[in-house]
Formats: sequence, C-alpha cells, structure tokens
Amino acid sequence: MSKNNNELIIAEMQAAIEQLEFKLAFQEDSIEQLNKIVINQQYTVDKQAQLITGLVDKFKSIQAGNTEPNQDNELPPHY
Repeated sequence: MSKNNNELIIAEMQAAIEQLEFKLAFQEDSIEQLNKIVINQQYTVDKQAQLITGLVDKFKSIQAGNTEPNQDNELPPHY
C-alpha cells in the first residue's frame, strides 16, 4: 500500500470515529432527557396513587357511616 492509500484509510477511519462520537453524544443526551421524563412520570404516578388511596379511605368512611338504617329512605310498612 502506498502512503496515499494509508492516509486515505486513516482519514476514513477518523471520519467514522467522529460520526460514532457524534451519535454517542446524541444518544447520551436522549437518554438523559428520557430519564428526566421517566422521573417526572413516576412522581405523577406516586402522587395519583396517594390521591386514590385517600379517595378509597374517604369512600370507605362514607360507606361505614351509611351502614345504619336510614328510616327516611325506607318505604312505609304498607308497601
């Protein structure tokens, strides 16, 4: 191989390495952005789970309060 051929191969390899470095940097940025999104979504899911738990507790307490017979809603005996 001649010196020009070697220089051409080296230049092509350097260009390929630069492309790979660019792609790697882009992927690292994408992963960082996705990680932030996942963290925000997990925060939202945790918050919603707390709200649902609170609503379930309220619903159970309302149901427990309504277990006593309510004579206002009962039909008279002649029905």
